[in-house]
Amino acid sequence: MTDPQLVALAQQGDLPAFEELVKKYQREIYGLAYRLVLDAEEAKDLAQQAFMQAFVHIRGFRQQAQFRTWLFRIAINQCYNYLKNKKKFGDPVDCEEFVLVGEDSSPEEDLVSQEEHRRLYAALTHLPAKQRAVITLKLEQGLSYEEISRVLGGTAGAARVNYCQAIKTLKKYLQNEDEHEVAVRSYPKMVARVSRR
Repeated sequence: MTDPQLVALAQQGDLPAFEELVKKYQREIYGLAYRLVLDAEEAKDLAQQAFMQAFVHIRGFRQQAQFRTWLFRIAINQCYNYLKNKKKFGDPVDCEEFVLVGEDSSPEEDLVSQEEHRRLYAALTHLPAKQRAVITLKLEQGLSYEEISRVLGGTAGAARVNYCQAIKTLKKYLQNEDEHEVAVRSYPKMVARVSRR
């Protein structure tokens, strides 16, 4: 079933239809929350809260935007409220959650890749929450600037400015690290790949 069909059923009180939407988006919502609050347990709680809010308010969802976009906005608002109340910016990152290993890579290449990702995700902790959100939505979720503006509010131009500022800040931070060879080497590849989108 498509999202609009599942949403329509959920709006009529069909709990299994809403559970299908939860199954479909739970990993994305958890990942988004984790990137923003940088705490695995809090991210689980915030993802659950986001789904609870979505369930409570689903009858008011008019399907003018995609359900996924609407859900991202709810999750980000939950995270912003958490960060505001707890003032938890820049907590340490659990790097093992982010290990991305190529199928055909050698153990040496895997180690370099893990170190590159560790440095990149550690650098993300230095960004303000809104810039972390833009980076996450653009790079991990593949949203366009227009979609990001619908999730975060504001305009597509503002989303693009936040994204560009976040990239500049990341680049500056990675280049200023004392031991930055790996991070700086991996960074241009990532930026070149992303900037073409």
